[in-house]
Amino acid sequence: MKRKTITLILFLALGALALFVAAGCGSSQGQNKNVAVAFANSSPSWQKNGQAIKDGLEQQGFAVTLEFADTADEQVSQIESLLAGDPGCLVIGAVDGGKLSDVLAKAKEKGIPVIAYDRLVMNTDAVSYYATYDNEAVGTGMGEYIAASLNLAAGGGPYTMEIFAGDDGDNNAHLFYKGAMDVLKPYIDKGQIVVPSKETSFEQVTTKDWKAENAEERMKKLLAGPDAGRAPDIILAPNDGLADGTRKALKAAGITKMPLTTGQDAEDKALEAIRNGEQSMTTYKDPSLLVAKVIRMVKAVVDGTEPEINDVTTYNNGVITVPSYLCTPLIVDKDNLDVVKK
Repeated sequence: MKRKTITLILFLALGALALFVAAGCGSSQGQNKNVAVAFANSSPSWQKNGQAIKDGLEQQGFAVTLEFADTADEQVSQIESLLAGDPGCLVIGAVDGGKLSDVLAKAKEKGIPVIAYDRLVMNTDAVSYYATYDNEAVGTGMGEYIAASLNLAAGGGPYTMEIFAGDDGDNNAHLFYKGAMDVLKPYIDKGQIVVPSKETSFEQVTTKDWKAENAEERMKKLLAGPDAGRAPDIILAPNDGLADGTRKALKAAGITKMPLTTGQDAEDKALEAIRNGEQSMTTYKDPSLLVAKVIRMVKAVVDGTEPEINDVTTYNNGVITVPSYLCTPLIVDKDNLDVVKK
């Protein structure tokens, strides 16, 4: 009788262990490894990085649907279609971060985690995490580069400057502007930097849709008006595309000596302009770092764990402060062009 009892207990224990193992395996196998990626189609770098995220996730066993959109309306339509497939995670590189709140309400209803890539998605509580570079630091770096190059801390100047900012709908554009102006405004106030157009507020210097042709058109108007056909000493441009737009306007006006011009993205055209002395610097945000970070975030979310974050205070989207991971940007000029990996 005693032997039968022991045998029964062992049988029940082994059965329970088998059920526990089966349950554990079932939990792993039950992960939703379908991932949806919706990216802006605004430049070759966005296309390249979106594809890199897809390739990296697929190498780790995820099934990835990748969509690119030219307009905010097209992206909303794409996200609606992607959500219909009930992915385990949605990654968004927004065309316009302010126009996705309605469609992302559907993601929240379905319990689908959302990761914002590079551009913060605004006015929604449906964003789970944000992966980006320290965008205010990007602007700060531009301002500090200008200040150091022109010896402003020691009283250099006066120098003339015109300011360009990105699209009003992109939260990053506001951060680039803030970082740069926090450094440069004291020198404007002291008269060491003079803005001939007197256009210094973000609303005055914003560039719709980040389009280089819009920056080019504004630069032409400045040269025909307050700048009186003379190039300013400094052009604060928040990315390489807008820097190139201003450069085209200057060249069309017959100006050959280019101003001290900032930029961002380390585009091939900008690197060549730096070599030729037509652009002073660019900001390199190594895409491989951000892509790798997003891939790790997706994996953690799908596994049901918390991804690594390093900022919980900066990125308020108007509804919530989004837990974020910030990568560190790098200033590139003629002295360290070789650090850019292509």
